[in-house]
Amino acid sequence: MKTIKQTLLVALFALIATGTMKAQNQMYWIHKDNVKPAMQAEYEKVAKEFADACKKYNIQDAYFTTWRHDDGAYVYSSQLKNFADMDKNALAPLAEKMGKDKFQALFDRFDKCYDSHTSFMVTHLSDLSYMPNDKLNEGNFRKYHFFYVTPSNSKAVAQKLKEIKDLFTKKGSKEYYSILHSGFGAPEEFYVALIGAKDEMDYEKTSTENNKLMGDEWQKKWSEIYALMNRYEPKTGMFKEELSYTAKK
Repeated sequence: MKTIKQTLLVALFALIATGTMKAQNQMYWIHKDNVKPAMQAEYEKVAKEFADACKKYNIQDAYFTTWRHDDGAYVYSSQLKNFADMDKNALAPLAEKMGKDKFQALFDRFDKCYDSHTSFMVTHLSDLSYMPNDKLNEGNFRKYHFFYVTPSNSKAVAQKLKEIKDLFTKKGSKEYYSILHSGFGAPEEFYVALIGAKDEMDYEKTSTENNKLMGDEWQKKWSEIYALMNRYEPKTGMFKEELSYTAKK
């Protein structure tokens, strides 16, 4: 786990690196813990204690939503609002209220649960996302379609994503999705389509209905974008409400 201070410093570099980003696009800080299979239960126990401690002391500058992916990774997402508090460590009040020794012991227990973790930025691209009501389909389930790209084909993939959005719009699709683009700190460049659903069965039902609606035009567009990717990687995830935190104002 990283401190919010580190988060904001990374975010500043991301802002510089994406200076041409459209105003309506939203940046997020992502932290991913690659938890060992044998340590999943222990990790959730520690993560719950951490979230509960934030709630108990109502830590004002901390915010994170937590997701568990099907490969056992736990992913924390924080929306970036501004950079005014770059010099602040948002978890310092938690360390002070818990006691520094207890605080450090908590994070030492986190570190025993994985051999690797990473932090990076992503940006929601509104012009490539298909969300007529500015929302995904309701539910705590997520399907992730990762489109890994290279510098030589990134723009071409983005163009195909725009064509796919236009097709979904023309057909009036009921399968909504958000497109995120990797930024500073990501080990590889990717676009990812996030689709929401109640559960995996609900996702499969909506996806099947959508494929019928879209017909041959969709199959053609999918073949075109698939041919451009460096690689394609689907994942699933579930929202972990008990491991997430939002401060009470």
